[in-house]
Amino acid sequence: MTLISDTDTPLLASKARVRWDPIRQKHLLLFPEGLLILNQTAHEVITMCDGKHKVNIIVNSLADKYKTDVDADIRELLSRLVEKRLLLLLE
Repeated sequence: MTLISDTDTPLLASKARVRWDPIRQKHLLLFPEGLLILNQTAHEVITMCDGKHKVNIIVNSLADKYKTDVDADIRELLSRLVEKRLLLLLE
């Protein structure tokens, strides 16, 4: 698993796109090899992966919104996306 630092700045890879699927009524992460169906929280995380928000900002923002500890879940999602080469980590 890729180690995700507080100071990393995630950026969605150019080959990946977020789209709304009107049939499933869910957001999708589309990429050449397939797609991922996103839940609301995953969509919010990926939306913030714009090359401007550091990981600690993403974690704190969603922790405040949901009033719970989301740190491990967000880091796991980011790590998996990095491993699939759907996300870049800028320093």
